[in-house]
Amino acid sequence: MNVALLGGGSWGIALATLLTENHHTLHWWVHSPDIAHSLQTEGRHPTIFPDYALPTSEIAYVGRDLSQVLSGAEVIVGALPAAYLSQVLRDPLPPMPYISATKGLIPPEGLLVSQYLEKLGRTGPLAVLSGPSHAEEVVQKHPTWVAFACKEPELFQTGRLLFERPYFRLLQTSHLQSLEWSGVLKNVYAIGIGAVSLWGENARAALAAAIQRELYDVLSALVPVPLIVYLSPGWVGDFLVTAFSLHSRNQRFGNYLAQGYSPQAALQRLGGMVAEGYFTAHHLKSLPDLARFPILRTIISACTGSATPQNLLEQLSTVLST
Repeated sequence: MNVALLGGGSWGIALATLLTENHHTLHWWVHSPDIAHSLQTEGRHPTIFPDYALPTSEIAYVGRDLSQVLSGAEVIVGALPAAYLSQVLRDPLPPMPYISATKGLIPPEGLLVSQYLEKLGRTGPLAVLSGPSHAEEVVQKHPTWVAFACKEPELFQTGRLLFERPYFRLLQTSHLQSLEWSGVLKNVYAIGIGAVSLWGENARAALAAAIQRELYDVLSALVPVPLIVYLSPGWVGDFLVTAFSLHSRNQRFGNYLAQGYSPQAALQRLGGMVAEGYFTAHHLKSLPDLARFPILRTIISACTGSATPQNLLEQLSTVLST
């Protein structure tokens, strides 16, 4: 298939790996001409997994011309960071399937990807791919299971055709917006896990257990999902890998906050990588009934400046002790 792939970050590279291994042709939007040139000529990103090369024979185009990327494509795979998606997608998209692999809320309104595309006048079918899937491990072909949410059975089959490999499996679900919200919220909660990691594994496990309970309560208030669905890779599994993996940017961001860095300084220490949880926190500060969710409220306060980073650990300790 001809695939319009949007996004050239680590997750974009991982998805490109799956797509090219399945011999789909990429029409690829990336933000930087230098990155585009390197991917087009060498199949390599100059800074992300630079030792890993994609087959250039499967890459028809890489660049910033969105109209050229979309022209002739049969499906769109979106892997843009949520903070920048609205800067790239400003006009209605062609009536083809859109598979979202973005986790976060779209500024300035704080919309889910599904809501933002609806606002643009989406007419094609929509799917969400989400779950415990660090790009580093996908590129290394480590076994991975993710959720694939859509309403149309034929779109799930398209997803399998695009992405499934012996080491990468899709789990079908119809709970699309709940899966989106789970991917949004787990990034914020991972900031808290990163903070208490200064205290060791005991504290991190205690907070992770408390978060799993609160996360289900938040989802129940937003888009209820059956407990048996929540206790699956796309939901709890995604939170756990973000909370405990060394690859987690949100966890590292929280660790810097707990050390006393300001949010801006903590972001700088990530070396340009995006901590989606930080940006999401600013949208969630107006979440209805936020007072019911003390862990989430505490993390949001530290990210938005209504509480000092130095107080983050003290407040999380108080929450765990009640």
